[in-house]
Amino acid sequence: MGSVWLGRGRDLTVAEPPRTRTGFLIHRRARAYGTMPGVSHPVYLVRHGQSRWNVQRRTQGQTSHPPLTALGREQARAAGEVIAADVRERGLVVDGIISSDLVRAQQSAQILARRFDVAVREDARLREQHLGRLQGRSYEETWAAADQVDWSDPRVAIGGGESLQDVYDRMAQVLRELDRARVLVLVSHGDAIRAALAYLRGSAPHEAEWVEVPNGAVARIEANLSWLGQ
Repeated sequence: MGSVWLGRGRDLTVAEPPRTRTGFLIHRRARAYGTMPGVSHPVYLVRHGQSRWNVQRRTQGQTSHPPLTALGREQARAAGEVIAADVRERGLVVDGIISSDLVRAQQSAQILARRFDVAVREDARLREQHLGRLQGRSYEETWAAADQVDWSDPRVAIGGGESLQDVYDRMAQVLRELDRARVLVLVSHGDAIRAALAYLRGSAPHEAEWVEVPNGAVARIEANLSWLGQ
């Protein structure tokens, strides 16, 4: 499976486990699942910059405190420049930023807010998937635990935390509630963004194709979804 993100000219490594068993693998159309039609202005989905726990290869989930590294701050600034160039070409401006309340996302959002001179609104629904007892463990321990999970069932609570369906439902709710007449930036996390993309593509949470979402990645949502900075 190839990545749809081909970051050029800067370090955008995927600092997270390549969780090939999480269910975000096979793309099928599923009419029971919705999309977000009628977007009159672009919405930008941004993954936070690299955090200390990304470097330490520790599973974060909803662990709040790991801050950005120097590289992570640079990735957030680079994401801001990518978005700035895109809105400038369209004669638009960024109207607001909505961010997960976890520190790594908040720090990324504040860097973007300074670039666009807008306020940040927190929304806990943009948090990463809660991974229960797996949080704080090494990637290797997480992978070993993942071998025991039935990923064909989207309602399995991973590590006693959230299921794929839980994350999918809350991300879909955020997308449905957006003011589509405003240019908004959403700052979130890898698995949460994958859940959002599954919803936008009309796929069930456990049947969507795997998508690499590196730190600092930017996806633009309009009638179609595009990755910027490629």
